[in-house]
Amino acid sequence: MPAATKQGCIFPRIVVFLVREMGRTYQFDCPHCQYHARISGGVDEGIHCVVQTMVCLDCRELFDALTQVRRLPEVPRTTPRQNNFAAERTVPPPLLRDSATAKLKFPPKPEIPARPLHWEHPKPACPVDGKHRVQSWNSPGRCPRCGCYLERNGFPFRRWE
Repeated sequence: MPAATKQGCIFPRIVVFLVREMGRTYQFDCPHCQYHARISGGVDEGIHCVVQTMVCLDCRELFDALTQVRRLPEVPRTTPRQNNFAAERTVPPPLLRDSATAKLKFPPKPEIPARPLHWEHPKPACPVDGKHRVQSWNSPGRCPRCGCYLERNGFPFRRWE
């Protein structure tokens, strides 16, 4: 038994946080018809998006489609956009930026508060034609062209956020 103190155990505690990792793209090959696709192979997620591998039943192709995207909320504009490069704004020379007179003459810009991001759920569609029939596909799955099982390469082809 480890000795306990008022703060707790003398052994450090391991704290596990649920953090979204980078997504992975693999190369899938069909041994029968030599079809290959670079896809995630199911549901995969990055920091700001979630993708699902889909099969187009009309094109007979595999592709990754966005199922969730994290974006800034749309803000309705009531006034026309202001010109950010107005004539009264000037940039001080590098020697004057740190001086006291520069701080009086060029006050710091006010900080803009961060807007919260929200999740959008777009409808998956075929990249060739939005009217094609699509359905989800998970590894191990069959080749969309010949029906044999696709083989996944052992190492990720690409890591993405």
